Amino acid sequence: MLLSIFGGTWKAGERLREEKLAAFFNVSRTPIREALQELAAVGLVELRPNCGALVAAFGPREVEEIYEVRALLESEAARLAGEHITTGELKEMQAELVDLLAAPSRSTAWSRRTWQADHHLHSLIASRCPNRRLTREIARYETFVQMVRETVGNRNHFQDAALKEHRAIISALLRRDSTKAAEAMRTHILNAGQIAVEAIRPILAPRKTRTVS
Repeated sequence: MLLSIFGGTWKAGERLREEKLAAFFNVSRTPIREALQELAAVGLVELRPNCGALVAAFGPREVEEIYEVRALLESEAARLAGEHITTGELKEMQAELVDLLAAPSRSTAWSRRTWQADHHLHSLIASRCPNRRLTREIARYETFVQMVRETVGNRNHFQDAALKEHRAIISALLRRDSTKAAEAMRTHILNAGQIAVEAIRPILAPRKTRTVS
């Protein structure tokens, strides 16, 4: 459903009927309802009383806003989680980053491993954050982030740059410097946001739409 919104299948303001979507994707209405709620949580869909779900206006600025919110949430998580992540866990991730950066080629398999390392780091920090409400807020953006990962890939050597930013985050956590860890995480996510906007901009460009009604 997220891909369909990004790809221009449905235009802003279009009503999304659960029964039509269920038939469109060949699933029951329960996962459709859950998906609509998840999309509404990140602002891609509006849920209105007595009207149902509508596609929200969405463009480059909205992508930037999502990453600005993520930067606020995850930098705070990095600040709070440091003392709850063991040195062994951090050194294991650090070794993985060194290995990925030293790899002789940037194959599809390498890209997949890099995204797995990215997911591992962000998930570990979020899961060790003692503020559980903050952890839940971070999780709301996971589907969107996964979509962006698949879209961006290693465009303009983005993943190489991200690995170096991860190294800065882990180094700060190893030093138990919560302020620097938060700063490094904020820089990392804002940089990712800039790349995401450029990667997604062509997809969000106006195009012919298709309805499910």
